[in-house]
Amino acid sequence: MLRSFLRSKIKNRLSGYSILINQPDPTKPKSVPSAKKVAVVGGGLAGIAAASLLAERGFKVTLFERNHYLGGKVGCWDVPFEDGNMTKMDHGFHAFFRHYYNLRSFMEKIGATKHLKTIDDYLVLAKDGRHFSFKNVETTPVLNILSLGGNKFFKFRDLLFNPPSWRMGEFLEYDEAKTFAKYDSSSFAEFAREASLPDSLQLIFNTFARAFFAPADELSAAELMKSFHFFYLSHNHGLLYDYFDTDYQEALIQPAIRHLIQHNVSIKLDRDVEERRHDNDMFTVGSEPFDYLILAADVVGTKSICANSPWIRTSSEKTYSELMSLKASGGYAVYRIWLDKRTAAELPVFIITEKHEVLDSVTFYHQFDRSAAEWAQGSGGGVYELHCYALPSDALSEEAVKAAFLAELHFYFPELQDAKIIYNHLQLRHDFSAFYTNLNKSRPGFTTAIPNLYLAGDWVKTGIPAMLMEGAYTSGIMCANSILTKHGLQEEPVRSVPLRGIFA
Repeated sequence: MLRSFLRSKIKNRLSGYSILINQPDPTKPKSVPSAKKVAVVGGGLAGIAAASLLAERGFKVTLFERNHYLGGKVGCWDVPFEDGNMTKMDHGFHAFFRHYYNLRSFMEKIGATKHLKTIDDYLVLAKDGRHFSFKNVETTPVLNILSLGGNKFFKFRDLLFNPPSWRMGEFLEYDEAKTFAKYDSSSFAEFAREASLPDSLQLIFNTFARAFFAPADELSAAELMKSFHFFYLSHNHGLLYDYFDTDYQEALIQPAIRHLIQHNVSIKLDRDVEERRHDNDMFTVGSEPFDYLILAADVVGTKSICANSPWIRTSSEKTYSELMSLKASGGYAVYRIWLDKRTAAELPVFIITEKHEVLDSVTFYHQFDRSAAEWAQGSGGGVYELHCYALPSDALSEEAVKAAFLAELHFYFPELQDAKIIYNHLQLRHDFSAFYTNLNKSRPGFTTAIPNLYLAGDWVKTGIPAMLMEGAYTSGIMCANSILTKHGLQEEPVRSVPLRGIFA
């Protein structure tokens, strides 16, 4: 009875866990009477969001993508092996959380949600053999923290009689302006030391921190508080998430392309746009003039565009400075291996591991992907994807990364030590946004001081705590809404978890 009462009060305090950021005026028209031309540079979730919404509303949109596939970090491409076999490869980002309100609305619209399945558990494996499971952890904010203690994540006395740890209450007081002013210059490692966190909580927070592509001694404490608010303390979905039961091309990209083409978006792949000019209030991309330009590339691509577009600096020193101050993370790696042996059928599709050097998580690919399952069934083996979200600062060769991955896999699953590798594919990437200390102040918003130039991506400030996929997609919607507003059109609704913590 008390628990039900508390759940109700907490839900009410957090606005039902979902708020409407804008108030679209239903009396305004939805479509532009005469088509304006929009160039969207970057075909990831941010670019797809902006392009699809503006095209739906009658704008003439051209979507430029430098890769031969659409989707950015949710893209999918073919990788051939020497024996002629082929596999679909992606960036290894599989988690679609249920509070991704705006992205999931689009996925429902294009029919992508039919491919979603729910993970059994969010499971963390520690070096000492302990397992930390979120399966039975309460999902209501505040109660979910107490439930961690009840599920042996920590001992209550270690917090109650440890005054420095009371600083963890700051996570429940998240407020963008205050939190970043106070903690953006501190790393999470510094905060954790000052808070004297119990070892088990330190482990959980460190695994969570690395999911944002930064080691704890570089990740902004404010960014971690923001992410913890967004992923755990502002809604009642918990950490369990959904994932696709097939490759990204079939589940998401093909439906997105169909939707874009249906609304007359011109998609130009393999277009690493070299020429971008700004003349007479028009943007020239390639050789074509546009009324609006939305830069929706990743941080590496965006900085390159900025450096090679002198008109940005001439038009606005502030915009130029903000774009050039962007940083990419130190690098991440995804290593997929096809082994002649299968294990861990009792474990969830994805597990988190306490890192030795590189291994942050393991995906049992054959447990959910149809083509991997067919290969495993026919061969008697298994397909495993090994992830490192934050590569060590010391440069490692590809062979050294592979060896480190395998050593740590064998530590957690010694039964695989004698397994033979049939196929393997390693990605070493350095194109993810950095959320390091002291970067927030110079991080640009989705509007700029240059008329009709907009920015979209997970690296853009939107005024809401959305991160990763949801942050990217929402930024694209906000760019599009700004353009719709200029033309007196009805905005697209934008939803968010509550902007502030329950005790803010």
